[in-house]
Amino acid sequence: MNSATPALLALLLVFSLVALPVAASPGDGMQAQLQAELQDQTTNDDAADETTTRLSLEGEVRSDTVTYGPDLGTVLAGTEDELRTDYAQYTIVDHEFEDASMTKREVLVEDAYDQVMDRADELEQREQDAVRAHAAGELSTTELLQLVLRNHNEAAVLTDTLDALEERTNRISDYSLSVQDEQNALEMHQTPVRSHLETAARGVGAETMVTVQTSETGYTLSMLDGEYIRETTRFDNREAAWGSEFDDISDAYEYAGELYPWVFENRQSAGAREHTAVNLYQIQATHDQGRLEAYLDGGTGNVHREVQELSYTSLPTETETVWVDGEHRLSLNETPANGPTMLIVTDADGTVSETATVAVDGLEIGETDSDGIIWFVPPAESYQLSVTTEQGSSDVTVGN
Repeated sequence: MNSATPALLALLLVFSLVALPVAASPGDGMQAQLQAELQDQTTNDDAADETTTRLSLEGEVRSDTVTYGPDLGTVLAGTEDELRTDYAQYTIVDHEFEDASMTKREVLVEDAYDQVMDRADELEQREQDAVRAHAAGELSTTELLQLVLRNHNEAAVLTDTLDALEERTNRISDYSLSVQDEQNALEMHQTPVRSHLETAARGVGAETMVTVQTSETGYTLSMLDGEYIRETTRFDNREAAWGSEFDDISDAYEYAGELYPWVFENRQSAGAREHTAVNLYQIQATHDQGRLEAYLDGGTGNVHREVQELSYTSLPTETETVWVDGEHRLSLNETPANGPTMLIVTDADGTVSETATVAVDGLEIGETDSDGIIWFVPPAESYQLSVTTEQGSSDVTVGN
């Protein structure tokens, strides 16, 4: 070996050391990105029997979660003038009604009533078309929510119009018009989820995170706002034809007990109403975990629309999964029917030392509280969960 060899080896060693990757610590201004490893998983096979059943969708389901806030208030402003115009169109002008004969008054009321019913049918069809377009990927989630909210507001206008028409009939001799059934059908467009969306869009309340699921058969909207609020509509369960699968309202009520056995076993109150004009049976019940409202279609005998408001902290845990890495311990408690999920984030030794920011499929959903806890509605049965603290980030795949 000549004298140049030691110097060359030394130079190569310097370059090798420079090329070696260096593990950064949090103090270096960089965060470790770790894939947490599954440590433990337990399942309660009886959990589904310890809470209410829920109406589900059929077929291929598209799922998405969005934050709905005041930036969409412009959508409301742009539609309100048109809705006010519609209301004026459907409502008979006072002087026209007052100057008309009794026979002419009947014609005016019936014409206005027919216009309202035609518009109510349009709401149903518009909703179906939008949901199916969303399921096919042809409509964004935000656009779908805008349409749902528009239907919510327009249904309120049509309900007020029906009130005005009914009041007019009191001034027509030997003539009456009952609009209660039609108004109850319109109420299906005016749900707690949609009321929260409207509040958020107007900037009156906080931004609202909504999970949307759609398929060819219908849709589900769900959110957490003090309670777990979930509404589902199945288009394929609606026939609205004359004739009924039920003998009477008692038969429909009894069948609802078969569909929702836990609710009726744990009910605090329950009741049913028959809306003959629209062939729907409305079932309402309060129970130990919340409230149920379901509309059974007389033509099919199945649930067409369902609204559930549940205290998510009272729901049973179906599956508890624990992941760990060098920095974090993640405990995920899932409730039945892909319902609200509780995530507990602690240090690897199980203590809560700092707040964690949580993201689902890349969407930031919030921060853990002082106990290391955050609740959220999962977008689907499988998703990516990311947790970030000052110590670093941990990623897990849920459902695979």
